[in-house]
Amino acid sequence: MMKKVFAGIVVAVTVMCAEGVCAEKAIRVNQPAYHSMNFYVYKPGNLPKDFYVTFDGYLVYKGAKGVWYYGTAEKSGLAKTGYVVGSVLPQVVRLKPYNVKISSVAPVLGGDRVVDPPANPGAKPEPKSNRVVYMPPEMYTEIYAPSRLSPNASDWTQNSSFMAVGKWQKSVNKMGVLYRPKIPVAWKGDFPEVVYAWNGMTWLQFTPRNQGATARNILRREIYGLTVSTNKNSRLQWTNDDSHVLAQYAAMWGYEWAGHIILGRDYY
Repeated sequence: MMKKVFAGIVVAVTVMCAEGVCAEKAIRVNQPAYHSMNFYVYKPGNLPKDFYVTFDGYLVYKGAKGVWYYGTAEKSGLAKTGYVVGSVLPQVVRLKPYNVKISSVAPVLGGDRVVDPPANPGAKPEPKSNRVVYMPPEMYTEIYAPSRLSPNASDWTQNSSFMAVGKWQKSVNKMGVLYRPKIPVAWKGDFPEVVYAWNGMTWLQFTPRNQGATARNILRREIYGLTVSTNKNSRLQWTNDDSHVLAQYAAMWGYEWAGHIILGRDYY
């Protein structure tokens, strides 16, 4: 899925460059959540300070530690989601492109630092509010009801043991899926006190042995036992459809969706 996301961004930038709008207006940014990922954004004059638009038309904003997330436009203003750019295909989780024309004032930036463009005195005021809000869970439930999106997803949505993770806000604020083996995982913060991993039957709990251990450190240490435990349970057949649905549930629960978790190196 990661390759599809990256490919979509590259294709979009290529098309825009072919139309002659890329050379002077593209802002190249780096995604620290995935060390090898760079993509391009631009800054329409009518957007608030923190928001940009990708060249395939989706709102994004720069969050904590420079990590980029998708945004969305709602009646109440622009909303911040928990979807890390690169973790999902935005159209799959029902994010809609932001309908704006490319601004003529967005600067070229050679590095990965983003700055605001100069004011555009000719820009027309945006008719809707630019107030930034965090999309409430009930709005996700109403507009993006996950149960409607992927009838092929496994029966974990009906499993009370699995769905209990949605109430663990005291110990969870991030979710993702291990790249290999495909196992849903959840944790809180940069140095979690516990990491949860679903083996198809129950949420296993892993704690750090040393201070300063990241979720990836903990999972890397436990990967052998976790793989053995998962392989014993043939019921767990995790697919991309499952990941798409879980991403939306994570958003409803107020968790950040980190996408595929690759244990080869630490990202954040």
